Amino acid sequence: MQPNPSNQRPALRWSWVALGLLLTALAGVALYLALRPSGGEPPAREKAPAAGAAKEARYRNRSLLRGAPAARQAARPTIRGHVYGTDGNTVPGATVVATTFEVAGNVLSTVGSVTSDKEGRFEFTLPEGTYQLNASVEGYGTTSTTAHSGQEVSLVLPKSGVIEGRVLDERGEPVRRFAIDVLSAVTADVPATPPLFSRTFESEDGTFRVAQLPAWEIVVRATAAGHAPAFSPMVVVRSDDTKKVDLTLSKGCTLTGRAVDPSGAPQPRVFIDAESVLAAGEMSDLALEAAAQAQTEDDGSFVLPNVPKGKVSVRAYDGSNAVSTLDIEVADCDRLEPVKLVMSPGGSISGVARSADGEPVAGAKLTLMHRPIGFVNTVSDAEGRYHFDQVPPGTIRMMMQRGDQVTVTGVDIQEGKETAQDIKLPPEGKGELRGRVTIGNRPFPGARLMVATQVGDGAVGLYYPTTAEDGSFYLSSIPPGLYIVNVESTVIGNGVTVKPGEVANVDLHVTDLPAGKTPEPAPGG
Repeated sequence: MQPNPSNQRPALRWSWVALGLLLTALAGVALYLALRPSGGEPPAREKAPAAGAAKEARYRNRSLLRGAPAARQAARPTIRGHVYGTDGNTVPGATVVATTFEVAGNVLSTVGSVTSDKEGRFEFTLPEGTYQLNASVEGYGTTSTTAHSGQEVSLVLPKSGVIEGRVLDERGEPVRRFAIDVLSAVTADVPATPPLFSRTFESEDGTFRVAQLPAWEIVVRATAAGHAPAFSPMVVVRSDDTKKVDLTLSKGCTLTGRAVDPSGAPQPRVFIDAESVLAAGEMSDLALEAAAQAQTEDDGSFVLPNVPKGKVSVRAYDGSNAVSTLDIEVADCDRLEPVKLVMSPGGSISGVARSADGEPVAGAKLTLMHRPIGFVNTVSDAEGRYHFDQVPPGTIRMMMQRGDQVTVTGVDIQEGKETAQDIKLPPEGKGELRGRVTIGNRPFPGARLMVATQVGDGAVGLYYPTTAEDGSFYLSSIPPGLYIVNVESTVIGNGVTVKPGEVANVDLHVTDLPAGKTPEPAPGG
């Protein structure tokens, strides 16, 4: 029997906060925001790297899998799936874009784009790794999820609400040429996500209109040549809603600085970028790309133009050190002192990937997830051992995956030290969980779910059942506890308690949400 939402509210609130942050990096922003209590044009515009960066930048992309056999790399495994509307019908002609961290850990680059066929199917052939998928089509909101090589995922496009507004300069005059990006609101300690919508507008009076919006909280960003970006507050726009968002662009400030090693020697050809950090109350801080990018000269110097005022994270990337981050407060442009970014090797992590009973696991995939580095992958060897180097100091999330078994835990990294950290797959138990997913009042086959629970010592166990032809799913031999069940790429999720020796049930119905409504389970669950 499905839990009473009113009885579950205190426990569920803890789950949303404690587990939701981890789920963001695993299943995309749509999932994370679905689990929080709620109070066409091209879907993504790739930003060009700084001049010369493509030829000379030393930063290497570690989101691609390291340690896998060469034959496995040559196989170029696929990511495939379907695109659905909330009426339960597949959506032909949807653009699905795959992005990855190619230049720097928090700057996503497009690596592939396909169009769903007449049956709503899509397929990518990409090198093994972790990718963000973004789907959009005229008349629908966008959606996003994270996918790993070899996975099959379904994307659900909601009906879109509307945002209308104007972009003005500091004098109140209309900006006639500008870009509008729709960004998912994610916390400042999880990997960056691509824009869900991006378009350049030519408008005599500075007006714009966006009607390809997701069903979760977003931030609207306006950018224009010679200006710092402007960000809206977080906003939710349901399918039957129209909201007004006006944005004012300023010139911002010019930030100068140098990148050096610990001895003070200049570091040339280092990629530099900046992010705005916005206070967001209970969600902690949000980090949003501020559009300022540069590459250091031979003397290590750099210039970042049009940096917005407020709290800004400046990051430096090269291939010899860990990503270095410096948080600064930009207030008075005339008194803005040059900054010094000290590059350092960072720390490292070594350990053994283990099964639930403690036995070493060979060939397990391990992934670090962190704002500065994005996703970094490796594979455990024949003895289950793994190693990550050049990891920025601080708390970082690490995921272990073998098949459909996944564990996520936090690891504390110290500068210049190696952290020993074994990681186990989720334990087995005597609980069972079943349910049914419907969409458009019909069974939803092939829906990929994420089911999450705390498994002790701050770790989270994750399961990924896929629904059968009748929309049903089933998990057996799972440990007791409170679980979050979410339909990936949607805002539909609910909580359920699993008890030893009993079968828990949770049914979910995928639908568009009217303004002011929060997700509810399907009736009769």
